[in-house]
Amino acid sequence: MPRLFLGIDIGGTNMTAGLASEDGAVASVRRMSTPRGAGADACMPELLSACRDLLSSASEPPVAVGIGFGGPVDAAAGMIRRSHHVEGWSGRPLARDFHDALSLPVYLENDANAGALAEAAFGAGRCFDPVLYVNVGTGIGGGLILGGRIHRGAHGNAAEIGHLVLVPDGPPCPCGNRGCLEALASGDAIGRRAREMREAGLLDGSALADVADLTGLVVGEYASAGDARARAIAAEAAGFLGWGLALAANLVDPAVMVVGGGVSALGDLYLGPARESYARFAMEWITDVPLVGAALGYDAGVLGAAAVAMVALSS
Repeated sequence: MPRLFLGIDIGGTNMTAGLASEDGAVASVRRMSTPRGAGADACMPELLSACRDLLSSASEPPVAVGIGFGGPVDAAAGMIRRSHHVEGWSGRPLARDFHDALSLPVYLENDANAGALAEAAFGAGRCFDPVLYVNVGTGIGGGLILGGRIHRGAHGNAAEIGHLVLVPDGPPCPCGNRGCLEALASGDAIGRRAREMREAGLLDGSALADVADLTGLVVGEYASAGDARARAIAAEAAGFLGWGLALAANLVDPAVMVVGGGVSALGDLYLGPARESYARFAMEWITDVPLVGAALGYDAGVLGAAAVAMVALSS
């Protein structure tokens, strides 16, 4: 019988906990909104309550816990390095916190690395090697899977594609630099670009001009509904993504590139322009590398976190 794992995904918009088996099945998911600016002390009680609820209802005890966190982590130490989008978590010994509370082995990983592992093992990257995964949501993260395992690099910083600087004097990025891919192609970047265009009078004739809270999510909804300006904003962001993917692919030569996260839900409205941009900037003999949407949807966070623990226990 497949073993059971508890997966926890902590992102800038949502926190999710769920049970996953080692054959890739996910059940009993609990989703919560991440309070903006609340910090770990405010979020931990809600997360632990959800986890205890899951453990009490599980058909059998999970053997370990995996955590995917939306920011740089020290996986070996089980500690958060820096909170880019989830404020108040920097320096938190998160693996120890959950181990002390749940009395289970706990393994911490960056959420994009965790998502990459899930897509490589169970989703759109299955049967490919290497797999380059990019998560496009509030921010942009990346993961590289080689031989079924996360490639972290010498400092745990491998595949941080969101912080490739494309426009040196471009918009500020949460990492402290300017013009990073994240500042140009993420959900937050799409919302910011729409607000800039409205302030410049460039959204006249678009339904976006009358939206009070102009976010990336709203732009995506209007783009899906056919609004031409919204589609243009999404396509511009996607063009930057394709450029960043080309730079990354020229370096690591992946067999497949998988794009996940909330923005990828736009489908070909986003992935189409990204593919065109990728083909323009990649070296000619790798322009045919497939660029596909993630297959696991919102289960990717929980399954990816659980997969981190699965791989750790198999080592």
